[in-house]
Amino acid sequence: MRQYLVFDLLHEGSENGVTLTELVQLTGEDERSIRRRIQAERKAGKLILADCKNGYFLPTSTLDIQRFISSMSRRSREIAAISHAAEDALLKMTGQERMVGW
Repeated sequence: MRQYLVFDLLHEGSENGVTLTELVQLTGEDERSIRRRIQAERKAGKLILADCKNGYFLPTSTLDIQRFISSMSRRSREIAAISHAAEDALLKMTGQERMVGW
């Protein structure tokens, strides 16, 4: 199969977003593979934006990028908070305590 970039399959503007289901149909790959490709392309500097309503798309303005950054930062904080809560629960289950400030 010819190597491609998900970036090249996308269009500018959220209103022209491509859903994960559509990307699966376009590429013949499974959802997990597509997500991994998107992650790798983002890490390599490709601006692949997404929203829950429209799917994946390319930015049309700096505002699009700012919104995406804000969304990703919020998600990052939420994931970190959940991870810390799980760590605390594990420590309590094992009879340990976390030393704050060490």
